[in-house]
Amino acid sequence: MGRGNRHVPAHWKIPDPEEGPIQAFAYDLRQLGAGKPPIAWIAEHRETQVSKAALYAALSGTRLPSHQTLGTLLRWWVGNPADEDPGADDFDHPAWAWMHRLPPSHDGLDQAWTWRTLHAELIMEASEKRRLQGRSPQVSIELPREQQRFIRKLRHLIDSTDLGDAPWLLFGHLASRVERYLAGDSIPTDESCRKLARRLDRFIPDLSYWEVSDLLIDTATVARAARARDRRLARQDRNSSKRAP
Repeated sequence: MGRGNRHVPAHWKIPDPEEGPIQAFAYDLRQLGAGKPPIAWIAEHRETQVSKAALYAALSGTRLPSHQTLGTLLRWWVGNPADEDPGADDFDHPAWAWMHRLPPSHDGLDQAWTWRTLHAELIMEASEKRRLQGRSPQVSIELPREQQRFIRKLRHLIDSTDLGDAPWLLFGHLASRVERYLAGDSIPTDESCRKLARRLDRFIPDLSYWEVSDLLIDTATVARAARARDRRLARQDRNSSKRAP
């Protein structure tokens, strides 16, 4: 058994990334930790302030981990406490203070920011979903043509890289999110569009990062507005049907 397989107890089911964004997040996080310091070791380290159960739960896909739990795992899996400058100043959330202690050129900083941003986006999406559920009834809509256009643009960019059949080589741990975008299950935020553009720009010589970024952001913005419009119209139609004699 490889070292990475010891991160999760044998009786814990590996989350299915197809079941939803939280499960995909946990699955990708588990993949990130393969071959890295095991959870049991991290939990027993004198600096760790998170329980072993919380660290394991972060890989279960049942709920999003807290900032402290995720920050603890990433500190050991993409950062390196041995590289930290203990005298560095920071004014960040305590869970992420270790990032500011790493040298700016550290290879793990980009990964840490990517995971931190994704975590924040998922928290915001969950909060927005709860807010909408409390205010408006859920409705089913067809995929708006504007979102279909975004999907076509993204697919064209991916195909232009010749890595369309190898999404993990192109997008790394963002691959499962890209699959959800292409399936129409979600639309990326502006920050996520920029991350995709950074990945795509490496393999599309004819377009600059800014051209790819602007294209994705513009079409994603229109797609989000279209989904909001169609949901609103669907709710209006349903309310009208209820009032009809």
